Amino acid sequence: MSKPLSLADRFARLARWNAAYRSGTPLVSDAVFDTEEAALKVLDPTNAVWNTVGVAVPSGGSWPKAAHAIPMGSLDKCQFEADVAADASNASDGHTDLRSWWPKVKAKGQKAITHKLDGISIDLVYRHRKLVQAITRGDGSTGEDITRNVLLMEGAVRVLPASMPDSVNVRGEIVVRRSKFKVHFPGESNERNTASGKSKSQTDSSMCQYLTVVAYQLLPDGVPLVTKSAEIDALENMGFVTPPCALVSTIDELVAVFDEYVATERDKLDWIIDGLVVDLNDRDEREALGSHNMRPNGARALKFPHAQKVTILRAIRWQVGKSGRLTPVADFDTVNLAGANVSKASLHNIGYMDELAGDAGQTNLSVGDEIMVARRNDVIPYVESVTEPNDDANAVVFSIPTECPDCAAAVERNGAYLICPNGASCPAQISGAMKRWISKIGVLHFGTSLIDMLCETGTVERIGDLYTLDPAKVAAMNIGGRKVGGTADKAFRNLHAKTTLPLHVFIGSLGIPLVGRSTAKTLVDAGLDSLNKMSKVKVSTVAAIPGMGQTRAESFVDGFWDLLDRGVIAGLLAHITIAAQATGAFSGKSVCFTNVRDYTCETAIEAAGGTVKSGVGKALTILVAKDPKGTSGKLAKARKYGVEIIDIEEMWTRLGGRP
Repeated sequence: MSKPLSLADRFARLARWNAAYRSGTPLVSDAVFDTEEAALKVLDPTNAVWNTVGVAVPSGGSWPKAAHAIPMGSLDKCQFEADVAADASNASDGHTDLRSWWPKVKAKGQKAITHKLDGISIDLVYRHRKLVQAITRGDGSTGEDITRNVLLMEGAVRVLPASMPDSVNVRGEIVVRRSKFKVHFPGESNERNTASGKSKSQTDSSMCQYLTVVAYQLLPDGVPLVTKSAEIDALENMGFVTPPCALVSTIDELVAVFDEYVATERDKLDWIIDGLVVDLNDRDEREALGSHNMRPNGARALKFPHAQKVTILRAIRWQVGKSGRLTPVADFDTVNLAGANVSKASLHNIGYMDELAGDAGQTNLSVGDEIMVARRNDVIPYVESVTEPNDDANAVVFSIPTECPDCAAAVERNGAYLICPNGASCPAQISGAMKRWISKIGVLHFGTSLIDMLCETGTVERIGDLYTLDPAKVAAMNIGGRKVGGTADKAFRNLHAKTTLPLHVFIGSLGIPLVGRSTAKTLVDAGLDSLNKMSKVKVSTVAAIPGMGQTRAESFVDGFWDLLDRGVIAGLLAHITIAAQATGAFSGKSVCFTNVRDYTCETAIEAAGGTVKSGVGKALTILVAKDPKGTSGKLAKARKYGVEIIDIEEMWTRLGGRP
């Protein structure tokens, strides 16, 4: 069993999930994110991460950074429990979260309901009534200035009426109308990703003319607006595109509006929404309730249940991961779910396939089975059930493979999973191992499609083979009918710049199960500071090292010897130099990061003799924080122990500057 994630690691993971979502490539469903977010708020309610929303703006981004004069916050959510609502035996209507929040604002008058738009948040800055900046939300304090592109969009009012004050901020959401999406973006996957990608495009700004800014908040300097409904009306009168605003007085009225949207109204709209926003209509009442972590207490986002539709199962494909595990993928007739066309979804493992078939009274799934497909939280495709089995006696029944689809090796069953044991020559596993190596040692601009092509063509068979290739010959190769071209030179130049590695980075990048850089560093610090020592160590010795345990120890020893036997390690050592135990300006010093992660910086610290830690203790030398003045648990602990606190730029300065 793997070691549970530390609190710091969970916060770092939450940040990665959030960054992926904001960039249009979500890693988990909204439900998973919201559950973890709620748990972490209980465990560390003062963490600095709660003072920000969105995702930090990359320091090397193409667009200039810009600070928000008024921070852009977010909303706490009320989740709809779809499974509970569907259960006739349960008295709940699925609105448990909403009904627990409602008493806190019941006596505060009418509530305003608007759309929770599924797009990209934007802050329009007006000075002397002219639009001077359009800033993405970013981390809530700083975003990216994409004014050039926003000026091309529908709804981007350039000049405000003379009746408005000199200083005004308008908050809105960049979306793609459904009607325009079908016509102008036929090759794109969904509206939200398109809004994100096109609004920040540096190469084809012309497509921004098909995007729309929907305004929902007016922040005029010195001109208070009495109600939310008046705010929406004012925006509309100034020429902005606005969402409709409905008023309710009771929770039953609110629930009725919500249920109507779920049933029919959301599908009638010309833009995608993933819920509703309920807000105290009286702004003074809302302000009196205050906020927590940049989230107003007098407003909530009401999330819709995930969309689902019936379709027909057509095929099951098996994909091989880098660990050798085979994953079944269902292909079915395309359905549109929450604005996205969906035609495939993972079936996870044999156990889940058996469960689906058993619930439908079948032994196995068949071609032609009618299935219910969901896009959980409007993000992740999921086969929920078999609604009507194909009872045709001649129906093709899906069989469980006995061979790996990539290398034809006989597969082995391990519980609910199928495993290809042929790691030495299975193209999928070889490709996966190479992708992991490239990623973990920090090689930039070495694309996964290039690795796939090199593996599929048999050009490389082991990681070390990458270092023997002639970039000019690779540049002349084809990927999907196109030459690799000049990207090859950059890729291999970056690869060959990473030929000296600390031992723990070398070991932690090999793909040994349960052994990443952190675990490898634990081994090195415990005295296994050479490949020779690692090759002779016993499982019992490794298991006795604090933080390892029996399972991790067995995985390390078995995985290390497998790589030795297959010549993977020897093949790498022909090109890689293992750095001696580092000595330098940071010798004897330990560094921890909070709310900021920079693997290049961590490697530089280690190269200078320092040690990167995951937690704060009395012996820690330096804590690197996104905001050294923050109030997170790590920062509070560091101050208690007298640990020096600096930001990432100062750390780079002490390391001699960024590479």
